[in-house]
Amino acid sequence: DDEGICILTLNRPEIRNAIDDEIMRLLAEETARLASDESLRAVVLTGTRGDAFCAGGDLKWLQSFETAEAGEAMSRRMQEILADLANLPVPVICALNGYALGGGTEIALSCDIRVMEESAYLSFRHARIGLMPAWGGGARLLRLCGHAHAMELLTTCRDIPAGEALEIGLTNTVVPEGAGLAEGMRLAREVARAAPLSVRAIKKLMIEAAEKPLAEAANIEASLFAGLWDSADHDEAVKAFFEKRAPKFRGR
Repeated sequence: DDEGICILTLNRPEIRNAIDDEIMRLLAEETARLASDESLRAVVLTGTRGDAFCAGGDLKWLQSFETAEAGEAMSRRMQEILADLANLPVPVICALNGYALGGGTEIALSCDIRVMEESAYLSFRHARIGLMPAWGGGARLLRLCGHAHAMELLTTCRDIPAGEALEIGLTNTVVPEGAGLAEGMRLAREVARAAPLSVRAIKKLMIEAAEKPLAEAANIEASLFAGLWDSADHDEAVKAFFEKRAPKFRGR
């Protein structure tokens, strides 16, 4: 839209927005397009309105992968797609307007920020069908909530209501029924008010510093900061402050 916000909607309501080859292909195409869009400010990922955000992989489609090699190839392909989504240069906000099961939870965890409606829940149900996370969700869950929580949630396969997800760090906020997308858009518009170069530098820091020792992470931070110091947007922000007006950022 005019503010540089893109909404991506999983749109298979007849099968609870389950993932198949077409959804994977389209998601790959869209993330590739967005990665090179310099006007992009934020992305909001949601599901077609219903009781599910995403029910995970389409089981009928998954049955077409008859060998371990075929299953691994599918797994690695979706890992790459979700890594590309996670590595977009702007914040990616997931608006969970329904439950997320199995692979649906892995998609949600690949986003930077999550918003859950009160009736939404997460469930890592992989082990109930003789599998485990394969799209990067297990490692992301471990990093978000720690070993004890991750082990319990992955092995019990129980439902995680929105309130508990908030307590253990799996969602940023919980909103009333039907307000998920609106809250996701509100957050995206707040992001869009900030200097575009600053937001992209912060996202880059979050990605590059995540697994680095503190000293290395600090070096990355200082280097990115230096690149912003003499930017036109920083100059504009200072002028706007003294002139008591809102800054007009150009992304330069």
